[in-house]
Amino acid sequence: MTAMPLPRLDPARLQNAFDLVARQVGRGEVPSAVLAVANSEGPVRVEAFSGADAATTDSIYLLASISKPIMATAVMQLVERGLLVLSAPVQRYLPEFVAPPVSVGQPGAEAVTCWHLLTHTSGVEDMDADLLNRERPDRARLLQIACTSPLRFVPGTRYEYSSLSFALLGEVIARLAGRDYPEFLVAELFGPLGMRDSGFGPPDPARAMSSHFPGIPDEHQAMAMSYFSSLQAPGGGLWGTAGDVAAFGRAMLRGGELDGVRVLGRRLVELMTREQTAGLREEGTPPRDPHYGLGWGLPGFGGDLPASRRAFEHGGATGPRLLVDPEADLVVVYLTNRWGTGPELSFAAIQAVFGALED
Repeated sequence: MTAMPLPRLDPARLQNAFDLVARQVGRGEVPSAVLAVANSEGPVRVEAFSGADAATTDSIYLLASISKPIMATAVMQLVERGLLVLSAPVQRYLPEFVAPPVSVGQPGAEAVTCWHLLTHTSGVEDMDADLLNRERPDRARLLQIACTSPLRFVPGTRYEYSSLSFALLGEVIARLAGRDYPEFLVAELFGPLGMRDSGFGPPDPARAMSSHFPGIPDEHQAMAMSYFSSLQAPGGGLWGTAGDVAAFGRAMLRGGELDGVRVLGRRLVELMTREQTAGLREEGTPPRDPHYGLGWGLPGFGGDLPASRRAFEHGGATGPRLLVDPEADLVVVYLTNRWGTGPELSFAAIQAVFGALED
């Protein structure tokens, strides 16, 4: 059976995507941005756009919730090594996880598995921004909150996005790997993939882009960012360059391998990027189908992007997005730095990249 040729990018039409991001920055919709496009063979094009903030292609951005699929990959490395079973109770690995049930007679922490944490179906509450602003809890306190706060619903009965659930996963990694999760990521992912500028806190602060927290006076922005970085939040605290994020995306595109280095088996990547939440609903107006894998969103099941059913992606609260589409042989990275930026800007850029594909 002859393999179908992979689509290629028309350089002239790809220019539309970069022009679009330039206009976004020029209009002040975001302070800066970097757009990177790559495929299984390597980088295709990367360009930085400066507005209120000066950016280069080597600028280091807060990745926000793009941290989640990276952390999820670390979890799956433990699965691959036989150290963790996704269907096992979290309490097996973290006995102090004792979250009470949503109501008397319902299951509590004993029913929560690592699968639930990875799929946002655990009932663990989300990170409370008001609490962060009001009390400035440290990392240990946030883990305690995740371990002891009542569940919001019976595990496995619905989808509700929770960054705090990844604090539990970070501690599980530390317990099973015998070293803290930031060290594990450097040794097992960032180092092997050449992601030199990635970590909890930018390795080179001179290249770090401020993240413009809303509602905080300019003179307090640096203090707010210093506090947030100190949390080393597994669900949203990683920093990196567009090149680093593209390298991670290319490794996932290639089934867990990059430049001869394998960080995860192909079957485990396929499991991560398979829909796990079919039949569950996310509460809202109206309720919606979440279409989520293990640490990844699945855009090909919705109507927002012209992606295939095999595509996977994740965005973040500061406006960034990573999309990988194996059928299109495509990786797109969009980084920016204003807290509260919605998905519309990154979606527009990704749509324009898809418009440059030729079969």
